[in-house]
Amino acid sequence: MSAGSIAVVDGTLPELESNVVDLLHDSYRVLVYGGVLHSSRVLRLVDLGVRGYVPETATLPVLLAAVKSVGADGTHLPFDPASGRNSLPLTTAEEVAANAYFLSDEQLPRSEVARKLGIADSTLRNQLASVRRKLGIPPQASRTAVSRRYRATVRQPLPRRQSV
Repeated sequence: MSAGSIAVVDGTLPELESNVVDLLHDSYRVLVYGGVLHSSRVLRLVDLGVRGYVPETATLPVLLAAVKSVGADGTHLPFDPASGRNSLPLTTAEEVAANAYFLSDEQLPRSEVARKLGIADSTLRNQLASVRRKLGIPPQASRTAVSRRYRATVRQPLPRRQSV
Protein backbone atom coordinates (compact mmCIF):
# COMPACT_ATOMS: atom_id res chain seq x y z
CA MET A 1 0.00 0.00 0.00
CA SER A 2 1.30 3.43 -0.85
CA ALA A 3 1.27 6.26 1.67
CA GLY A 4 -2.05 8.07 1.62
CA SER A 5 -4.11 5.25 0.08
CA ILE A 6 -7.86 5.73 0.27
CA ALA A 7 -10.31 3.07 1.37
CA VAL A 8 -13.98 3.50 0.50
CA VAL A 9 -16.07 1.55 2.99
CA ASP A 10 -19.69 0.49 2.58
CA GLY A 11 -21.74 2.50 5.09
CA THR A 12 -24.33 -0.27 5.37
CA LEU A 13 -21.92 -2.83 6.84
CA PRO A 14 -23.09 -4.15 10.22
CA GLU A 15 -19.56 -3.94 11.67
CA LEU A 16 -18.76 -0.55 10.12
CA GLU A 17 -16.84 0.88 13.08
CA SER A 18 -14.57 -2.16 13.51
CA ASN A 19 -13.83 -2.23 9.74
CA VAL A 20 -12.98 1.47 9.89
CA VAL A 21 -10.65 1.00 12.87
CA ASP A 22 -8.82 -1.84 11.05
CA LEU A 23 -8.31 0.30 7.94
CA LEU A 24 -7.17 3.30 9.97
CA HIS A 25 -4.72 1.08 11.82
CA ASP A 26 -3.33 0.14 8.38
CA SER A 27 -2.88 3.88 7.61
CA TYR A 28 -5.65 4.21 5.05
CA ARG A 29 -7.59 7.45 4.60
CA VAL A 30 -11.16 6.24 5.04
CA LEU A 31 -14.24 7.50 3.19
CA VAL A 32 -17.58 5.94 4.09
CA TYR A 33 -20.04 5.65 1.21
CA GLY A 34 -23.60 4.40 1.26
CA GLY A 35 -26.42 4.07 3.65
CA VAL A 36 -28.13 7.02 5.25
CA LEU A 37 -26.30 7.48 8.53
CA HIS A 38 -27.47 9.79 11.29
CA SER A 39 -25.19 12.78 11.81
CA SER A 40 -24.28 11.58 15.33
CA ARG A 41 -23.00 8.30 13.90
CA VAL A 42 -21.05 10.14 11.20
CA LEU A 43 -19.44 12.31 13.89
CA ARG A 44 -18.50 9.18 15.87
CA LEU A 45 -16.84 7.87 12.70
CA VAL A 46 -15.02 11.20 12.26
CA ASP A 47 -13.81 10.94 15.86
CA LEU A 48 -12.41 7.49 15.01
CA GLY A 49 -10.51 9.00 12.09
CA VAL A 50 -12.83 8.74 9.07
CA ARG A 51 -12.09 11.56 6.63
CA GLY A 52 -15.46 11.71 4.89
CA TYR A 53 -18.98 10.40 4.43
CA VAL A 54 -21.14 10.34 1.32
CA PRO A 55 -24.74 9.12 1.67
CA GLU A 56 -26.16 6.70 -0.91
CA THR A 57 -28.43 9.48 -2.16
CA ALA A 58 -25.45 11.55 -3.37
CA THR A 59 -24.64 11.93 -7.05
CA LEU A 60 -21.53 10.51 -8.70
CA PRO A 61 -19.89 13.98 -8.94
CA VAL A 62 -20.33 14.39 -5.17
CA LEU A 63 -18.70 11.00 -4.54
CA LEU A 64 -15.81 11.87 -6.85
CA ALA A 65 -15.36 15.26 -5.16
CA ALA A 66 -15.28 13.50 -1.77
CA VAL A 67 -12.61 11.05 -2.98
CA LYS A 68 -10.56 13.94 -4.35
CA SER A 69 -10.88 15.90 -1.08
CA VAL A 70 -9.94 12.92 1.09
CA GLY A 71 -7.07 12.12 -1.28
CA ALA A 72 -5.76 15.67 -0.81
CA ASP A 73 -5.73 15.12 2.98
CA GLY A 74 -9.02 16.99 3.40
CA THR A 75 -12.44 15.99 4.63
CA HIS A 76 -15.90 15.68 3.15
CA LEU A 77 -19.12 15.75 5.13
CA PRO A 78 -22.62 16.42 3.79
CA PHE A 79 -23.39 18.72 6.74
CA ASP A 80 -21.74 21.19 9.07
CA PRO A 81 -20.52 19.09 12.03
CA ALA A 82 -21.37 21.89 14.45
CA SER A 83 -24.98 22.17 13.27
CA GLY A 84 -27.72 20.96 15.54
CA ARG A 85 -25.56 21.22 18.63
CA ASN A 86 -26.71 24.63 19.81
CA SER A 87 -23.10 25.60 19.37
CA LEU A 88 -21.99 29.09 20.22
CA PRO A 89 -19.76 31.03 17.87
CA LEU A 90 -16.09 31.10 18.75
CA THR A 91 -14.54 34.32 19.97
CA THR A 92 -11.71 35.74 17.89
CA ALA A 93 -9.18 34.64 20.53
CA GLU A 94 -10.61 31.10 20.55
CA GLU A 95 -10.50 30.95 16.76
CA VAL A 96 -6.87 32.14 16.65
CA ALA A 97 -5.93 29.61 19.34
CA ALA A 98 -7.76 26.73 17.64
CA ASN A 99 -6.31 27.57 14.22
CA ALA A 100 -2.77 27.71 15.62
CA TYR A 101 -3.11 24.50 17.64
CA PHE A 102 -5.43 22.29 15.56
CA LEU A 103 -4.71 23.40 11.99
CA SER A 104 -0.92 23.65 12.13
CA ASP A 105 0.97 20.97 10.24
CA GLU A 106 3.76 21.14 12.81
CA GLN A 107 1.82 19.62 15.76
CA LEU A 108 3.83 21.64 18.25
CA PRO A 109 3.28 21.14 21.98
CA ARG A 110 0.68 23.44 23.51
CA SER A 111 3.30 25.40 25.45
CA GLU A 112 5.20 26.12 22.22
CA VAL A 113 2.02 27.23 20.42
CA ALA A 114 1.22 29.53 23.36
CA ARG A 115 4.72 31.01 23.20
CA LYS A 116 4.34 31.66 19.46
CA LEU A 117 0.97 33.34 20.08
CA GLY A 118 2.45 35.42 22.90
CA ILE A 119 0.03 34.12 25.53
CA ALA A 120 0.34 32.02 28.66
CA ASP A 121 0.03 28.23 28.32
CA SER A 122 -2.88 28.29 30.78
CA THR A 123 -4.68 30.88 28.61
CA LEU A 124 -4.29 28.66 25.55
CA ARG A 125 -5.45 25.62 27.54
CA ASN A 126 -8.60 27.48 28.62
CA GLN A 127 -9.31 28.75 25.10
CA LEU A 128 -8.94 25.25 23.63
CA ALA A 129 -11.21 23.82 26.33
CA SER A 130 -13.81 26.44 25.41
CA VAL A 131 -13.52 25.53 21.72
CA ARG A 132 -14.10 21.85 22.55
CA ARG A 133 -17.09 22.73 24.70
CA LYS A 134 -18.64 24.98 22.05
CA LEU A 135 -18.20 22.36 19.33
CA GLY A 136 -19.53 19.57 21.51
CA ILE A 137 -16.25 17.64 21.55
CA PRO A 138 -15.63 15.54 24.65
CA PRO A 139 -12.62 16.57 26.76
CA GLN A 140 -11.04 13.11 26.48
CA ALA A 141 -10.92 13.23 22.64
CA SER A 142 -7.40 13.08 21.24
CA ARG A 143 -5.74 16.08 19.61
CA THR A 144 -5.94 14.30 16.25
CA ALA A 145 -9.68 13.64 16.63
CA VAL A 146 -10.33 17.23 17.72
CA SER A 147 -8.20 18.53 14.84
CA ARG A 148 -10.21 16.48 12.35
CA ARG A 149 -13.52 17.66 13.78
CA TYR A 150 -12.36 21.28 13.94
CA ARG A 151 -10.98 21.08 10.38
CA ALA A 152 -14.34 19.73 9.20
CA THR A 153 -16.19 22.47 11.10
CA VAL A 154 -14.31 25.50 9.81
CA ARG A 155 -14.82 26.52 6.24
CA GLN A 156 -11.42 27.00 4.70
CA PRO A 157 -10.75 28.20 1.18
CA LEU A 158 -9.37 25.53 -1.11
CA PRO A 159 -5.62 25.76 -1.54
CA ARG A 160 -4.58 27.39 -4.80
CA ARG A 161 -2.79 25.30 -7.33
CA GLN A 162 0.79 26.29 -7.81
CA SER A 163 1.83 26.78 -11.39
CA VAL A 164 4.64 24.60 -12.59
